[in-house]
Amino acid sequence: MRRARSAVRLALATAAVTIASLGAPRAENRDLAPRYPIPEALRGVPDLPAELPQGWYARLDTDRGTIVVRLLPQQAPQSVAHFAALAEGRLSWIDPFTGREATGHYYDGIVVHKAIAGERFEAGTKTGTTRGAPPYHVPPEGFTPVNFDGPWRMGMTRFAGGAISGVVFFLTATNQPFLNAKHPCFGEIVAGKDVVWDITLSDTLSDHTPREPIVIESVRIHAVGEPAAIPEPVPYVPTRPKLTPKPQPVPP
Repeated sequence: MRRARSAVRLALATAAVTIASLGAPRAENRDLAPRYPIPEALRGVPDLPAELPQGWYARLDTDRGTIVVRLLPQQAPQSVAHFAALAEGRLSWIDPFTGREATGHYYDGIVVHKAIAGERFEAGTKTGTTRGAPPYHVPPEGFTPVNFDGPWRMGMTRFAGGAISGVVFFLTATNQPFLNAKHPCFGEIVAGKDVVWDITLSDTLSDHTPREPIVIESVRIHAVGEPAAIPEPVPYVPTRPKLTPKPQPVPP
């Protein structure tokens, strides 16, 4: 098992270096999956911590350990909708290695591409870099009541230019109030905080890329109790900020 896992890490690291210069792939419009019901097989699923309150949870199994996040569809419906749909294979994407449309559990096998010591780590691309995420976006949402004033949060990444990804996410280990009103907060970490902390402390290059691949082996969505269904993902096209021309000085 260790040899197989090492081989997977080496392959991911090699691929990431090969396509690090690629931009984000384009995707055509596709039919959206139906509203996400509660899977009968996941009711009271035993591999979550005991006595969790009713709600939706994401279980992230990494090669450093397991992380469980309570999702917040009430305050960040589209962030949760996109994350859940990709995790469960209900949204397709363009494979950056083949250029072909792909389906399946999107997050399975991706690597952490950024780790900031004692603060947070980020993941969400098949390339293992900051580029190449499927072009799904979400509207500004999820700013309150749960925000980054507290530690152990899950958020969606906001790119340069203002667009908020519906794919690339991060987990925080400490208070990050400067992220408020910029990045949707769509989850709270309820188990595996030691794993999150350990990942943030990984040895990295100068651009915060971990020197050794940290693999997210699988991401699964679970229901506890009878929560309301997660909304379906709705296409969102971010608007570019309008640039106001700088007034030119009047010559004397």
